[in-house]
Amino acid sequence: MYNSDMRKYNSGRARPLQSGQAVIVPVTLLILIALSLVARGTQPVKTESQLARGLTTSKQASALADAGSEDVSYRIKRVKEYSTTEYVPLDGLISTTTVVTDPLSNVKQVLSQGIIDGRLRQKKINLTKGDNAEFNYAAQIGEGGLKMHNNSTVEGRVFSNGPITTANEVPGAMGYVTGTAIAAGPYSPGSPGSLAQGKVERINATGDIYAYSILSSVASGGCYFQIIMGTLCGTLHPNSPEIATTAMPISDELIAQWEAIASTAVSDQCVGGKYTITGTTVTLGPIRIPCDLEIKGGGGGTMVILSGMVWVQGKVSISQSPVIRLHEDLGSNSIAIIADKTGVGVITDRHTSSTFEVANSTTFTNSGTPGSFIFLISGNTAAEDDWLTCSGPCSIIAGINIANSANGEVVLYANHGLIKITSSGTLRSVTGWAVDIAANADLVYTDGLANTIFNTGPGGSWDVQSWRETQ
Repeated sequence: MYNSDMRKYNSGRARPLQSGQAVIVPVTLLILIALSLVARGTQPVKTESQLARGLTTSKQASALADAGSEDVSYRIKRVKEYSTTEYVPLDGLISTTTVVTDPLSNVKQVLSQGIIDGRLRQKKINLTKGDNAEFNYAAQIGEGGLKMHNNSTVEGRVFSNGPITTANEVPGAMGYVTGTAIAAGPYSPGSPGSLAQGKVERINATGDIYAYSILSSVASGGCYFQIIMGTLCGTLHPNSPEIATTAMPISDELIAQWEAIASTAVSDQCVGGKYTITGTTVTLGPIRIPCDLEIKGGGGGTMVILSGMVWVQGKVSISQSPVIRLHEDLGSNSIAIIADKTGVGVITDRHTSSTFEVANSTTFTNSGTPGSFIFLISGNTAAEDDWLTCSGPCSIIAGINIANSANGEVVLYANHGLIKITSSGTLRSVTGWAVDIAANADLVYTDGLANTIFNTGPGGSWDVQSWRETQ
C-alpha cells in the first residue's frame, strides 16, 4: 500500500540529485575555465618558442649562405677551381652560390643563398683585383727631381720629392704644367742632387705651386712657399708648411711578385743573347725572357699582343714603328713589360742593363676598353746610385729613354732610375726617380690611371670590395 502510494506521489517528477552529483557541474565549469586560462597563458610561450625556432632556422640559413660565399671566395683568392654556380654542402644542407664577373670593372660578384624550412638568406661579396695602383699625377718623381726643357708640357698634376725646374738653355725658358706643381721636402740651396728638394724654378703652372722655394715662375693659382723670388702668383701664401714626400705607387715587392707570375713560362727564343721580333704578329705573356728583347717594325709591320706579364732579364729595344697592344680579353686590366736583369740564369746588372730604348714612332694601344694601359717598368738603379757622385758633365744611363715619339696608352715607370723623353710624343704618365723631358715633348695624363687594375693571371690577388646581406 505504501509503495503504491509513493509511486503515485513521485510520478511525473525528476529524481532528486545526490549531493556528490551536484558538485560535478561547477567543478567541470571551473576546470574548463582553468584550462582556458592556461591555454591563454601558454600561448605567448608557444609564440616565443615558434619565434625562437624561426630565428634559429634563419640563423642557420644565414650561416649556410656565409659558408657558400666564403668557400667560393676562398677558391677565387687561392686560384682553385670553381664554377659559375657552386653547390656547397654544410651539415647535410646545400648552399647555392653563383659568380658573375663584370667585364668592364673586372669585379667578381659572389652571391650565395641558404634556404632552410622556407627561410631564405642571401649574402653578396664583391671581389676586386688586389693588384691596384693609384697614379694620381701626370708625373711623379723621386728625389732626383723633374727637369723640363723649353716649351715641354705636362698636362696634369706634378708631384716630386725633388726639385721641379726648367733648364736655363734659352732666355726666358719655361716648362709648362697644366695643373698643380708640388715640390715636396725642404730646400737646401747649393746642395747637390737629391738633397736639393722643395724647389720650383722657371715653371709656368695653370694651377697652384707648392714648394719651400719658388723662383722665376708663374702660377695662375696660389703660391705656397717659404721663399719666393721673381714669381707671379694669383694669390700668395707665405710661411706655408713644406709638403711631405711620398712613396712611389708600385713597390719593389709588387714588381717582384709580377716577375714571379711571368716566370710561369720561360721563352726558348733567345738567339745570341737576344730575342728578336720583327715583321710578324706575336702574342706574349705571361712569360720570362732570359735575354735581351728587340722589337722591330720592319717593312712587313710588327705587332706584339700582350696577354700577361712579361719579364725581360736584360734590355728592351723598340724601333721602326711597331704596334704594341693589349689583348682584347684583358678588358680594363693593365699589363707590364718589366726590364730587370736579375734572377735565375743571369748575372744581375741594374746599371748598364735593365733598360728600355724606344726609337722611331711606336704606338701603344689598350685592349679596346678604356682604363687599360701598357706599363714599361725598368729595374735600372743607375740614377739613384750615382746621382750624388756624378760631378761635372757626366752621363747617367737612363732606365727608360724615349728617343723618338711614343704615343698611346703607355706609362713609363722607373722608381730607381732616370726617365729621358728626348723627342716629341704623347705619353700618359711617367714615374721615375729622376725625369728629364725634352723641349716640345707633351705628357698628357688621363683620369683612368687614378685606380689602375693590373692583370696578374687567372687568380692573382683579390680583395673584398664590399660585403652585405641582400635578403
